[in-house]
Amino acid sequence: MSTIRVVGIDIAKSVFQVCVWMVDGSVAWNKKISRSKLLDTIRQFEPGTLVAMEACSTSHFWGRTFVSMGYCVRLIPTQHVKAFVRSQKNDANDALAICETAFRPGIHFVSVKITEHQDIKAFRNTRQLMVEQRTALANQLRSLLAEYGFTIPVGILRLQQQLPVLIGKVPGNASSQEFSGS
Repeated sequence: MSTIRVVGIDIAKSVFQVCVWMVDGSVAWNKKISRSKLLDTIRQFEPGTLVAMEACSTSHFWGRTFVSMGYCVRLIPTQHVKAFVRSQKNDANDALAICETAFRPGIHFVSVKITEHQDIKAFRNTRQLMVEQRTALANQLRSLLAEYGFTIPVGILRLQQQLPVLIGKVPGNASSQEFSGS
């Protein structure tokens, strides 16, 4: 009798592809499972069974969930899985590739993040995005002002210092002085 080597899951928002790969190399099944039935499906397997997924959105959530249920979890970087997708890309082929990749030598697996580490990463990513958006907006504003003859040197601090002065020069502003470009 064959035993399960790995359960590979192609994660999605509402429908997951679950592939069960046996020790003898055969595929027991490879089918779509709805989000509401995923946990019941996984519970069919003995605790300690290896569950492999791509390291992507929601993989840490599912990884923590499966670990708490007693399963071994491997999160695989997407680029490694992509190399083993046969023929056309679809959920079934992706799930099978996840199974195959889980046992390839030299693959660096991603550890499942605890919520505190995930929170720190989310905070850093959000801050980085805000900095990038602020810089883009400052550059756009500096460019628009240059079209009207106003030049502000590069740097957020210089923009913050000189913008109130320029706003005071806009015609129609109650506190405006004569409008003149520089």
